[in-house]
Amino acid sequence: MSDINSSVEQMTQGHKRNVQQLAVFYTSHNNIYAINIAKVKAFVIKEEVTINDTPSDSNIIAGIATIRGEPVTLVNLDAWLGQQKMQIDEYKLIIYCEFNHKKVGFLIKDMLDIVEKTTEELRHTEETNSKITYTTYVRVNDKDELCTVFNAEQLLKDIGWTGDGQDEVNKYVDAPLSSEKLVLAAEDSGVAREVLRKFFQKAKLNFEIYNNGALLLQRIQEVDPNSIGLIITDIEMPEADGFQVASFIKDNSSHNFIPVIVNSSMTTDAVKNKMKDIGVDGFIGKTDVQALYEATKKFLLS
Repeated sequence: MSDINSSVEQMTQGHKRNVQQLAVFYTSHNNIYAINIAKVKAFVIKEEVTINDTPSDSNIIAGIATIRGEPVTLVNLDAWLGQQKMQIDEYKLIIYCEFNHKKVGFLIKDMLDIVEKTTEELRHTEETNSKITYTTYVRVNDKDELCTVFNAEQLLKDIGWTGDGQDEVNKYVDAPLSSEKLVLAAEDSGVAREVLRKFFQKAKLNFEIYNNGALLLQRIQEVDPNSIGLIITDIEMPEADGFQVASFIKDNSSHNFIPVIVNSSMTTDAVKNKMKDIGVDGFIGKTDVQALYEATKKFLLS
């Protein structure tokens, strides 16, 4: 099994080469899917853990497994993707991940490979299928096969771990943030963009949201840096990712005074430490409205 810590380190250095690392795996009937390696804590052999059934209204939840001494919710990706589920003993591995500080395991048929893809090789397809973030091609048995990167934010919403953000915005945004400064944000997930939009509107901020890092970088270079009060960026995005956005700002003497908050579901220590090395000012879990409000108030009004 590949060394995940090494892979995450390579991935977080990948922004310098404009690449993402993907863990590629088989679901039922040998369909090929992938997940960004920086979201993965470990690959776990299913037979080495005990899986307990748990009452659930959804056939997506496969049970609870104890991994590294912690209870981890297991998700059957086949069920969520609308594919026929296999018997539980036919799944060989669990992809153990962390999203927004919550731990989850995905049952998969088998691991295929870890590959690097440039942003140009990843086709963004969320607009046509909310469960898919990107499609690309991987080499399998000397043939190019279609590979789908699933949308983790949509999955978390579908299992009830995140909502549309309205309740959280109403609860935590207790006063508008009076600032004429421009807040610029980049977020490729439609689910997370909607939460940001509701937050900005309730806080009565002057804001612009872009669908990827490249559009955000273009806008940053168009406006007077002194008019920008805060930049909020996701990490995993097409064309230019959050590492590139943060590096551009913090390595540029004309912009490095602008606060940068990373708003991402990729909350592993390796990713957070790499962003800290770049020099970002804050790191919050995606859709954590309370933390977003406090961080925005801190940096925008300071």
